[in-house]
Amino acid sequence: MLPWMLALIAAGFLFVLYPFFFNNDSSVAKGHEQAKIAEKDNVRLFQEQQEQFQQQLDLGDIDTPQFKRLMAEAEQLLLANTVLNTQKKSKGLAGGLWLLPILLVVFPIATVVVYQQVGASKDQEIAVLIEAQSSRVSNLASEQWDVELIKALQERVISRPDNIYYWAMLAQWAISNDDIASANSYFAAALKIDPRDSFLLAQYAESLFLLEGNRFTPQVITAVDAAFAADTNSQTVLGLKGIEAFANNDPGLAISYWRRAQQQLEPTSVVFQGLQTGIERAQLLVGSSTGGSPNDIVKTRRVSVLVSIDARVPARPDQTVFVAVLRAGGSPMPLAAKKISVNRLPATITLTDMDTLVAGQELSTANRVRVVARLSSSGSATPQAGDWEALSDAITLDEKGAQVTLSIDQQRK
Repeated sequence: MLPWMLALIAAGFLFVLYPFFFNNDSSVAKGHEQAKIAEKDNVRLFQEQQEQFQQQLDLGDIDTPQFKRLMAEAEQLLLANTVLNTQKKSKGLAGGLWLLPILLVVFPIATVVVYQQVGASKDQEIAVLIEAQSSRVSNLASEQWDVELIKALQERVISRPDNIYYWAMLAQWAISNDDIASANSYFAAALKIDPRDSFLLAQYAESLFLLEGNRFTPQVITAVDAAFAADTNSQTVLGLKGIEAFANNDPGLAISYWRRAQQQLEPTSVVFQGLQTGIERAQLLVGSSTGGSPNDIVKTRRVSVLVSIDARVPARPDQTVFVAVLRAGGSPMPLAAKKISVNRLPATITLTDMDTLVAGQELSTANRVRVVARLSSSGSATPQAGDWEALSDAITLDEKGAQVTLSIDQQRK
């Protein structure tokens, strides 16, 4: 902080000293010009008086002694006016010098005070502590946190409560200490700043679920649904939705959610293995309730779509293509959907029940579907005028699924 503070004060001194030592600005030049005009006027007035007195002497209105006395008075007046102009100029240049010592003392003190109040000195100190923490540990959720860092964060969120990152760090620290109540409170504070942040919504829902003793109370259900609406692919939320479905005696739906969550994890990870254990338990329940094999649940309908873009379509590599399966003649809400970057096309995309967007509206619940591939001009999944797309005819799904080829070449009106 010290180098930055010194640099700030040094730069400020330039502005403080400039008016006292540099007089080539417009205001000083204007003062000089006015002084010169006043001098010329005084001289001109003296000359006019001199001519008038001479004329009176020539006409005999005044005698020689009177002429000399009047001229002496005029000369004294000219001298007095000249001295007065000189004093005004000197005062204009140096009349405020008495302020300089005061400003040199007050300015750095005021700078430090203001910087401490509205500056980022505290944030810079926290950044240094975070860097030191990161250099010591690799996993903040399981390692010992620096006490000084936590104290600084707790103090800073009081004066700067609009910093989401600080609230999230405090929440992670609370989780590492098994303080779920504090973690939930911290996530709630962060959500007040950005109520639509999908990560915060997921973490808040999970911490609330744990805080309620792993029960799906109305508050937990509301939190989970809000997080799912914000991000239907969140691994954390999909895990919670699977637990909720399992608790509601719907093991098939639970498996669907958990398999989608597994897609985002390494098979060797602890979370993946935990989800697999839940899937296997759910498969046993499905098998026992239907009289079939537990493995029957993994059989699901699928649609494979070969997507390409016509060469005439003005597509950029960084744009996104959304591929969705819709119920033929039904709701426009997709049964399953995925997205892919233009720079990866042409490509074959496979959609299954694991790509569902709404629980209970899986691909396997439909017999007749249509497939759409849409190049979004805005990056939004919602269809808009100007988007380019391709739409298949209605197709019938069976146990083998279906294969579709789509070339995006039509623009929406």
